[in-house]
Amino acid sequence: MLAQCYITLNLEPNGMRDIFGRFHLADRKEKRTLELLMIHFLDVVEAVLQLEPLLESARRSDWKTVEEISDTISELEKKADNSHREAVIAISKGAFFSGIREDFLQLMEQNDTVADATHIAARIISDTPIDTRSLQILYEEPKATAAELISKTKETVYLLEEAIKAIAVDSQLAVSKSLLVEHAEGEASTIRDRLIKQIFSHKGELDVLTLLQLRDFVLKLDDVASAAEDSSDIVIALVTKAQA
Repeated sequence: MLAQCYITLNLEPNGMRDIFGRFHLADRKEKRTLELLMIHFLDVVEAVLQLEPLLESARRSDWKTVEEISDTISELEKKADNSHREAVIAISKGAFFSGIREDFLQLMEQNDTVADATHIAARIISDTPIDTRSLQILYEEPKATAAELISKTKETVYLLEEAIKAIAVDSQLAVSKSLLVEHAEGEASTIRDRLIKQIFSHKGELDVLTLLQLRDFVLKLDDVASAAEDSSDIVIALVTKAQA
């Protein structure tokens, strides 16, 4: 579990510079909304972190644990939905200036897409067990394995987390971290392409359903990274609009 200190943002007057300093974002409503934004995203991050143990459990043919982890991801997605709903209500009641209110709503919607893609990826593996030999295809090519793709996906989400936290205190840092998300997502896409090629090199020996299941799992992992990159674009747009 991520450190709980991440949830409490530095929103004291001397820490409120850059985009929020000019908006005098000091009352309790805005602070609480930013906290809800981070609480929401921490649940999203925690869901993404479950993908690695889920796949490792599948490799060991421990399908009971796979199902349990998939259920955990589902619960985290539901928690994120609840915090999202609470933040949307707060924003709709007037938190933030109208010029950036829509951007915050879009950011939370897009962060939900990260959680949704994570949930679907988990279900692809947990709903229909794959035999160990077929799963091993995802580990055949060095530096282009499913583990590497999950690692790169986690990197995009961690960088996005840093970008979102920086919104409240340092707009330049928020932008620089968002640009790093884009770079990491590009690397994830490269791994995705090599994995897909590897999967289809076995099309003569795999049944069609297993081939499609492996392909869909890889594509959905990449969707997690792509969704994080889309969120980072919203962060940049939000900062740019606020400074205009």
